[in-house]
Amino acid sequence: SHLGARSRSLVADSFAPRPPRYLVAAMCEVTDPMMSDAAMKFLLVRPSVPAPLDPNFCPFILSKRQYLRKIADCREFGKVADFHFAVSRPGGCCGRDSLPVFAADHEGFDASVFLAGEAIRYMLWQRGGFKLTMSGPKEICAAITEAYSLEGKYKFEVTTMPKIFSTPWSVTTVDGVEKLPPAKDERIHCGKVASGCRIAFDLGKSDVKTVAVKDGEVLDTAETEWDVTNPDPQYHYDVIVKAMKDTAAKLPGKVEAIGGSATGAVSANSEATWCDCFPNVPPDVYKKRVVPIFNDIAKNEFGGVPIKVINDGEVTAVAGGHMIGEGNLFGISLGSSEGSGYVYEDNSLTGWINENAYNPFDLNPDAPGNPWSPHRGDAAMYLGQR
Repeated sequence: SHLGARSRSLVADSFAPRPPRYLVAAMCEVTDPMMSDAAMKFLLVRPSVPAPLDPNFCPFILSKRQYLRKIADCREFGKVADFHFAVSRPGGCCGRDSLPVFAADHEGFDASVFLAGEAIRYMLWQRGGFKLTMSGPKEICAAITEAYSLEGKYKFEVTTMPKIFSTPWSVTTVDGVEKLPPAKDERIHCGKVASGCRIAFDLGKSDVKTVAVKDGEVLDTAETEWDVTNPDPQYHYDVIVKAMKDTAAKLPGKVEAIGGSATGAVSANSEATWCDCFPNVPPDVYKKRVVPIFNDIAKNEFGGVPIKVINDGEVTAVAGGHMIGEGNLFGISLGSSEGSGYVYEDNSLTGWINENAYNPFDLNPDAPGNPWSPHRGDAAMYLGQR
């Protein structure tokens, strides 16, 4: 049913807890334009069982299903066409998807533009990418091109993806779906050996978790609080190193290898290309000091032992696969934010960035803003420790 009038049920506002310091410091202003009334008619829907604390909760998946039903029922000749898009990543990898869209003179056009933009945003944070290629009606391609520009709704994505991939962002339209780059993924394999003396760490937005392991047996674990809002990279380096060395001291021998996980995008070479647990480090300093921080720690503090760092959500999936002895498993990490990952039947990883905390989750026009992005209704606001 239509949510109507953009109203929202407010529950116990006066008793709302004060947000953690890292949320206050990282707070982004919501800049999303309000969904038009025309788009609301096609997209807004409540679950069969409304959420008790937010009766206007509008899950993205239910909105998409309702939209697809409505467009399938359209019997007006020439009012529906297919919109195809591709999001390219390094190594020739590419994600592909499509969406039926209404013509520009149809009342559902605003809904098509809104949903197409969100579907692309979903793929960007799920898989990552530096180039958007589209094929479809010129009006919607033009609208999406504007939305994914430096002046558009998705400026955050346009400015963030180049930081992850060190490649300028670009958008282009081609005149046929056959001219889109083909879908391609490259799986990533992680080692499974845990012999000898090893340490592991996890960087969250609240603390640094460390573990000492000897021949697969956990000898010690620890949690060290840190202030992710500190703009000094040396502070972060020192906190992480001290936590690792304190835990390593519980091992009977020298550290032979290091494994780690972190929020944000981590490259195949364990570089912190865009980790949002360092939100206030200046961009030029970040590139010089934070991008190589994991490899620098292994080299400078532990004698250059092998190190492998991956996204925290992927670690959840890998751990789940090891626990049950099977692949084809989706893992989700519910921490200060939200991470997720997937392992295939051979326990290999997708090679995606898996920053699903930034994915659209709730299309309610009054959904809460994400303190880490300028959008409303992101998954982190629902699948984390809020």
